[in-house]
Amino acid sequence: MNISIQSLSKHFKKQGKIQVLQELSFDIESGGISAIEGASGEGKSTFLYIVGTLDEPSTGKILYDGKEILQMNQNQRAKFRAKNLGFIFQHHYLLPDFTVLENTMMPLLIRRENRSSAQKESKKILDMVGLGDRLSHYPDEISGGEMARAGVARALAGNKSLILADEPTGNLDRKNVRMLRDLIWELHEKMKFTLVIVTHDRELARSAPKRYTLSEGRLHERNPLQKEEKERKEKKRES
Repeated sequence: MNISIQSLSKHFKKQGKIQVLQELSFDIESGGISAIEGASGEGKSTFLYIVGTLDEPSTGKILYDGKEILQMNQNQRAKFRAKNLGFIFQHHYLLPDFTVLENTMMPLLIRRENRSSAQKESKKILDMVGLGDRLSHYPDEISGGEMARAGVARALAGNKSLILADEPTGNLDRKNVRMLRDLIWELHEKMKFTLVIVTHDRELARSAPKRYTLSEGRLHERNPLQKEEKERKEKKRES
């Protein structure tokens, strides 16, 4: 899925005008991985929710394969999300009263897919993320790292073409950060979905082929050679 973001802006009116995003324009190629990093409060999540049709921009357009998504009504957007978009969240948002398998099946059932086929597909993706032996466990019966993998499985269920990840490693220790990153990269290689990650985790962002920084409402693409040299200098000064 090719995504074209054109002159996207977002502001809030709270005791005056608060500008969050300013005239963002860039393209996301189908099957690519893009990381957008920035400090807390810079509008990363707001940007992701707009791209995921969960929020409205103040101005601008978002084209998915040439089709303007913001012209759809709410019902059409909901159907579009259910078919095409998967979300990975920092807090996972697994439903506590449902098993790992049932949580993974949920997006497919919302799409009104047959329960038997939804169960079969969910078991397959849970095997891929290493949770084939946790199907009947509830969220409070698995570790934080396993919860993160369950969140990935739920996002990918249904062969989604675009995965949007909001601080996916935010609650994990460094070991689990690397494990989750390697897992997502491996799944991306197999399944060829488009992946957009917003994060403040530099290590995660460095792994992405396309890397951007969101600062003061504006998006800047980072040159790989320049960024690595800058980070080497920063580490040298810190030592």
